[in-house]
Amino acid sequence: MFWKKKKVDTTQDSKIVLGMVMLNGDNSFDSDSFLNGFKNNYGGDIKEPTGDNASFVVKVDGEMVAIAHMDIPIPIGDIEGTAQYAYNWQTALEDTKDHKSHLIVSLIQGGQDQIKRFKIFTQVLCSLLRTTNAIGVYKGNQSLLIPKDDYLNEAEAMNEEYLPLNLWIYFGLRVTDNGNSGYTYGLKEFNKVELEIVNSSKSLEDIRGFLFNITNYVLEYDVAFQDGQTVGGSEEE
Repeated sequence: MFWKKKKVDTTQDSKIVLGMVMLNGDNSFDSDSFLNGFKNNYGGDIKEPTGDNASFVVKVDGEMVAIAHMDIPIPIGDIEGTAQYAYNWQTALEDTKDHKSHLIVSLIQGGQDQIKRFKIFTQVLCSLLRTTNAIGVYKGNQSLLIPKDDYLNEAEAMNEEYLPLNLWIYFGLRVTDNGNSGYTYGLKEFNKVELEIVNSSKSLEDIRGFLFNITNYVLEYDVAFQDGQTVGGSEEE
């Protein structure tokens, strides 16, 4: 079965896209440096910048971006809860324990194309990572903790053909007595049903790769699975 390329669903309200940038010291966010860095790397239609280095709002390609500095660290309980699942950053607790403050970054209103919005959000975070003393990114809605260099490297590959799903969605993996399992956490941000593989004989690497590919397929072609519906890479799966 094949699907056509996705069409933007104009019946859905745009969701808030939210993330946090952990800072290694006091506020190092500078709105001018951020804007200059964004323009140099991505261009884009930048309009209506207002605010200061404590609270800043700007419109990027029609999307309203808000950046607010919080002069406190992200609560340790939030970090600990996510770090236990962060197999991509096994030293996350140690590396982030002394961070002093953080930036709350959000896309608060805009269009219905959630993939476009996540791409803009990724560019915004990259510009912040490059122009501040950032340690990494925390995205509680997707259960993601990502170190600075990993985030920048993955985002570098983003283009029309490649979606940096590792920055948008958590791919969970579990080992049980009955086999290996995997699941997504974050597809709900795109108004999609989360995916799950239960008690498989496949390796964790294969399970993760399969989930990544199916997730990409779901988003690229706007596929709408229903709860309980199954999918496989072949007729036998």
